[in-house]
Amino acid sequence: MKNGFIPATIGSICRLVNGRAFKPSDWSSEGIPIVRIQNLNDAEKPFNYYTGKPDDKHLIDSGDVLLSWSGTPGTSFGCFIWNRGRGVVNQHIFKVHVDEGKVDKDYFVFAVNSVLDEMIAQAHGGVGLRHITKGKLEALQVPVHRDLREQRRIVERVKELIARLDE
Repeated sequence: MKNGFIPATIGSICRLVNGRAFKPSDWSSEGIPIVRIQNLNDAEKPFNYYTGKPDDKHLIDSGDVLLSWSGTPGTSFGCFIWNRGRGVVNQHIFKVHVDEGKVDKDYFVFAVNSVLDEMIAQAHGGVGLRHITKGKLEALQVPVHRDLREQRRIVERVKELIARLDE
């Protein structure tokens, strides 16, 4: 343990639940929004909707952590805190149940995004589209500070610096 940081596997600090494999025939112009990778990366992208009864394990709401694990390296992979209301998560996106006794949700997002290059390096697939297996993703190590208060302090500092960059 160096300066209070310990390596933790992603699988040891959360539970990952994959989204539903919606088919184009499931899409509608009304109902509950289907959250696809494009909706994580661009708030301007339109939603498709689902009028059926979604499984509770696929339902999300603002504040939930989502992790996209498939697609085009450099644009599709990443960890996010969803802030656009109720929806149902599509395939290739994990709904992440963070163990908040071990790691702050915001800290988790920054920690996972800090190892995106490693995640993408372990992804396989053809030219363009790639994906990482759940097992490989769960085995990836991220730096976790043992003190939740210190994690929150780090998050606040990172958010301050990001806000300054945005200015």
